[in-house]
Amino acid sequence: MDATAIVIIVVSTALAIIFKLVLFKKIRNWMDQDLIKGLAGDDSDKLQFLQNKLEGLKSDGVPRKLYQEHLTNDANEFEQSR
Repeated sequence: MDATAIVIIVVSTALAIIFKLVLFKKIRNWMDQDLIKGLAGDDSDKLQFLQNKLEGLKSDGVPRKLYQEHLTNDANEFEQSR
């Protein structure tokens, strides 16, 4: 193989990996937003509240597998505070 072929293979592989990582992050974000929309229903105030809570969970470094539990508890607290 010559240098051009090696460069093409390396660049193609790097771009494929980057594409998969970006797609993976977008899908995770869509899943988080779907969870929030499901918990909020048609209530826009609750939706905004849960979005803020999600950002707090992300900034606090809470493991992603605990998001549903925390957001469900926050949604229940929001309903009780009304």
